Amino acid sequence: MKPNLWAIIMAGGSGERLWPLSRRRHPKQTLRLGYKRSLLQLAADRLKGLVPVSRTVVVTTRNQAQLVRRQIPGVAGRRFLVEPASRNTAAAVGLGTVAVLKEDPEAVILVLPADHVIRPTAEFHRTVRKAARLAVDRDGLVCLGVQPTYPATGFGYIEPMGGLILPGGFRVKRFIEKPQLPQAQQLIKEPGIVWNAGIFCWRGQVILAAIRQWLPGLYQGLEAIQRVWGTPEGKRRLSRLYRRLPTISIDVGVLERSRHVWMVPTGFAWDDVGSWNSLAFLHSADSQGNIVLGSHVGEETAGSILVAREGHLIATIGVKDLIVVSSDDATLVCHKAQAQAVRKIVARLAANRPLRKFL
Repeated sequence: MKPNLWAIIMAGGSGERLWPLSRRRHPKQTLRLGYKRSLLQLAADRLKGLVPVSRTVVVTTRNQAQLVRRQIPGVAGRRFLVEPASRNTAAAVGLGTVAVLKEDPEAVILVLPADHVIRPTAEFHRTVRKAARLAVDRDGLVCLGVQPTYPATGFGYIEPMGGLILPGGFRVKRFIEKPQLPQAQQLIKEPGIVWNAGIFCWRGQVILAAIRQWLPGLYQGLEAIQRVWGTPEGKRRLSRLYRRLPTISIDVGVLERSRHVWMVPTGFAWDDVGSWNSLAFLHSADSQGNIVLGSHVGEETAGSILVAREGHLIATIGVKDLIVVSSDDATLVCHKAQAQAVRKIVARLAANRPLRKFL
């Protein structure tokens, strides 16, 4: 297994709900969020001892490419794949798979987002090795499932079927996409239900066959890209061909349709850092229940998340359960219960030409 295990790091997300720190040219995965290294760098570090950097591919977007390259310089230039346009995860996975199979037709591929936090690393390695064995043994598509700790409405869920199958996975019965709160509350009471971590493992040839079956338009586009890969006109042709690819996620386009999907339950702690409330997973609160990054002075301040830019002080009085985040040119203030709604602010900025400079 080990000689054929490759990794595709998906580093093209926007992280809108972490505005105003997450921006188009400095998105969520490139932020440190109180760590010494960015989420992207932590994702790359997590692969050490599991997948060598020589078998690591990064898929990113044009406006992020330069910063992503600077943050993980160990990845070879030819393995930095820049999407000419955003076409969601099915196209990004397909592009990465084409690149990997050009070098290793027998590759087993681990697909992982660049902006998740996972600990401990040793448990992550153990789970991935189990998923890789299952992917080969069953010629299937393998998802990693996380034990729910609360009724999340921002995550997808996986319901398994049948008993445990060696080396340690379950066949997937169905996917439940981002349920409303009453359904989420019911789901976490059901045994075996897990969060979909968005981390996948499969043989390269198997995922391409699944794309061919369920997304024939995407497969035809990938075939055309594969034919021009590495040719003198390849880069020019790639831009035109890629823009024609359908926009759909790998989950909706393939995994939810296939009957050959498996799930390996995980034993590691996981968070997708999907909103400012995720800082409660990343950092410990003080005696008043506040999570503070940067400089803060408060009176009668409790249960809040306070993120100050370098050289800036946040002062609060009589504040409870608020999120306050300051950047060089913008400040966010919202209730913790409205953390998911930050993307609505981003949408309003995008719709207002004079305010787009804050994106």
